Amino acid sequence: MNLKFDVKMTTKDLYKYNLRNAYSGMQGILSIICAALVVFVFIWKFDSLSLVYKALFIALAIAFLVYIPIALYLRSKQVIAKSDVFREPLTFVFSDEEINIKSPVATEEDETLLPWADIYKVVKTKSLILIYTNRVSAYIIPLEQITDKEKEIIDVLKSKVEGFKLRGF
Repeated sequence: MNLKFDVKMTTKDLYKYNLRNAYSGMQGILSIICAALVVFVFIWKFDSLSLVYKALFIALAIAFLVYIPIALYLRSKQVIAKSDVFREPLTFVFSDEEINIKSPVATEEDETLLPWADIYKVVKTKSLILIYTNRVSAYIIPLEQITDKEKEIIDVLKSKVEGFKLRGF
C-alpha cells in the first residue's frame, strides 16, 4: 500500500494549527480566564472606576483577547515567508511501515521517515488533520487540499494508528 499526496502549507493552515495549540494548552486557558475576569470586574465596578482604570481595563481586555491571535497570525505569516520547506508542497507517502514526508528543497538526508508506532497522536479538526510526533509538534494536512483522498487517508490512519491515539475521527 502506497498512498501519496502533496500538501502546500499556507499561512491560514499554520495559523489554525498555532491557534489550536495556543488555546488548548494551559497558557491559552489562563489567558481566556484572565480576559473574562478583566471584563467581569470592568462591568461590575464600572461606576466606581476612574477614567485611568477604565482605560487600563480596556487595554488589558484587548491584550488578552486580541494580542495573542494577532501575534500568532503574524508569526505564522513570517514562518511561511522565510521557510524554504514551505515554499514548495510537501509530499506525504503512507506505506505499510511508515509515513515518508519529503520536501523538494530538502536533500535525501532531510527526508522524514515516521514509523506508525512513533506517532504520538492524530487529531482531526474540521479543517485539518494533525499528525503529532510529540506533545507539541505535528505535521499539518489541510483537508481542503486532500478532498479526493480524504477518506483513504482517514482509513489508513485508523488502521495503522492505535485507537487511543486518534481524536476527532
